[in-house]
Amino acid sequence: MAAEEHWSRIEAHLRSRLRPDLFERWFAPLRPGRLEGDRLEVSAPDKFHRDFVDDNYRSFFEEFVPDLVGRRVVITFVVDDAPARRAEGAAPTPAPRPALTPAPGDGPRDGRPNPRYTFDTFVVGESNRFAFAAAQAVAAKPGQNYNPLFFHGDSGLGKTHLLHAIAHDILRSKPGARVAIVSSERYTNEFVEALSRGAGAMTDFRRKYRECGALLVDDVQFLAGRDKTAEEFFHTFNALHDHEVQIVLSSDRSPKELKGLEERLCSRFEWGMRVQIDVPEFETRAAILRKKAEVERIELSEPVASLLATHIKSNVRELEGALMRVAAFASLKSEPISESLARDVLGDVIPPPGYKPSIERIQEEVAKFYDLTVAKLTSPNREQKIALPRQVAMYLCRTLAGETLQQIADKFNKKDHTTVMAAEKRIRELLEADGKVKAEVETLAARLAP
Repeated sequence: MAAEEHWSRIEAHLRSRLRPDLFERWFAPLRPGRLEGDRLEVSAPDKFHRDFVDDNYRSFFEEFVPDLVGRRVVITFVVDDAPARRAEGAAPTPAPRPALTPAPGDGPRDGRPNPRYTFDTFVVGESNRFAFAAAQAVAAKPGQNYNPLFFHGDSGLGKTHLLHAIAHDILRSKPGARVAIVSSERYTNEFVEALSRGAGAMTDFRRKYRECGALLVDDVQFLAGRDKTAEEFFHTFNALHDHEVQIVLSSDRSPKELKGLEERLCSRFEWGMRVQIDVPEFETRAAILRKKAEVERIELSEPVASLLATHIKSNVRELEGALMRVAAFASLKSEPISESLARDVLGDVIPPPGYKPSIERIQEEVAKFYDLTVAKLTSPNREQKIALPRQVAMYLCRTLAGETLQQIADKFNKKDHTTVMAAEKRIRELLEADGKVKAEVETLAARLAP
């Protein structure tokens, strides 16, 4: 059976089971791709859409798709980067060279700002207040205040949202302006394609990115290791900066922490303003949920918002995704969104009441935090870079897991419990005297908390 036939049944099932607004928002834009063996590709219109559906609805698809198609089918979500299909039966014509100043909106699909990402829909809290203010200042006077503006922070904290909000405001204040907003992945793909097509295509590529009114590039860390693309971007950066064209960049780390990029490019990233976006505090997380529920027309009670904001702490995208997962399942079951339903749906991220982390989970989390393996953490190695994390892990096993001294000693391959007693005492002393250790322990405790 062709992919399209499988998909027509899947789409009909989705349409019959989901709220119309939920279906139209996330599922109607999906399209079937290739079907090879038991693997069906499903194309999403852009990277954000793909990641959102993959992160939040994969298990949902895996539940019902096998029954609909009569066999096991593995679904792979991909980004549809193919150009728009020609009208059926139309003769192929050579692609025209773009004019020196293309009309607004020309270019790839992700070359236009997402209509959902505006300053009005961005929730401001202590973790992102300065970033929000810097973004508004740049949007008000592009090329004059901070150039470049460089946002950095962990994935899912709102960097992409601010880039698109800036683009929206520039376009609103300067109708007809050419704003190039692109992911580094898309920039790289376009550059490689232009290289393969020859000098004329490279001229068009450079015109697109060097003759714009503002350039906004998301996830510049992915330029690392792509030397030719980074070299091209270096010259584009210089050309734009020399003409006072606004540049806004985002990354999951600061310019000094970018590995695999030339120093001359990283140094240019720090010419203007560098702003870190931190993990949102509880109040901001709860406000984000309320705003998302309002936009999506989801009835969300305060107890459920509090439950989600308490347990999903590090990533706004995951927080919003969790809400959408709960809303989808509530729609399927025709039930209101309750705490019990949320706990059932999000059992993988919300532990049951009275939960305590296991020794094994604490070992894994501590090892990951200090860039070690569990084998090294539980080895007899006495180097400080291993001994201190081991003591921290033992301390957390006592304070969070409530395990006995001997149980902990056994899991750390120690002959008796005196080593655990010494470790607990040592960490309690460091919590009073060493601010760095205190911050590390508090971070780990937050990650392990129920």
